[in-house]
Amino acid sequence: MDDGVTVVFVAAEATWPLRRQVLRPTRSLPECAYPGDDDPRAAHAAAVSSPVAPGTDPRTARDAKTAIVAVGTVIPEAAPFDPDRTDAWRIRGMATAAAARHGGLGTAVLDLLVDHVGRCGGGLLWCHARTPALGLYRRAGFRPRGEVFELPEIGPHQVMWRTVAPAAPGAARSQ
Repeated sequence: MDDGVTVVFVAAEATWPLRRQVLRPTRSLPECAYPGDDDPRAAHAAAVSSPVAPGTDPRTARDAKTAIVAVGTVIPEAAPFDPDRTDAWRIRGMATAAAARHGGLGTAVLDLLVDHVGRCGGGLLWCHARTPALGLYRRAGFRPRGEVFELPEIGPHQVMWRTVAPAAPGAARSQ
């Protein structure tokens, strides 16, 4: 991973421009919000390139969006293949700017989101992974479930999942 990049938690709105650029280019910025973005248990991670404007905290500042090069979100949401499970979380909106791909930023963002799930008690973690990103999820311990399917206007995906153990008491992650 690039030494000039920090992975931190950000406000949901800080992820929307990159979500739009990479994942939903035909939609308006407000349409890039996901149901659950505002859930108090949700977490939004971003890889923020340096330099960020002096005095700007990239974890909360919306004006830092031009420096955000990768994003991802995790929200509490039941998996369609196990709808009664109450400890399920969904990864959404994983996106890396084209110029920053293949440098480990997606992995770093995903790691922070997995850590968040562990600190919240762990559980089932799942996603609809775009087929070009299947390797990222496999390297992070996710397994495929079912066949590849097509999401209209978005492309081929596969359900991926893994379990996340609860974080050890007192375990903290620096940000």
